Amino acid sequence: MVVPCCGAATSLDALEYDWPCGFARFEIAIWNLERAWFSDEELTAIGDALGHPVQQVRAHI
Repeated sequence: MVVPCCGAATSLDALEYDWPCGFARFEIAIWNLERAWFSDEELTAIGDALGHPVQQVRAHI
C-alpha cells in the first residue's frame, strides 16, 4: 500500500501503531493547549466545517 502521508510504499502490518493514530494528508496543530481533549460535539462541529469527519490525535513533543 502507498501511504498518503509521504507516498512511501509499505505494508500496513509493518507499521508500528500507538493509539490513537491515523493517516492524514494535512493536520491542524494547536500548540500548548490549556485543556485535555476536544469534546465529541466540538469534533463534530470541526468536521462539519471541514466537510469531513475528524479524529483527534495528541502528541507529546
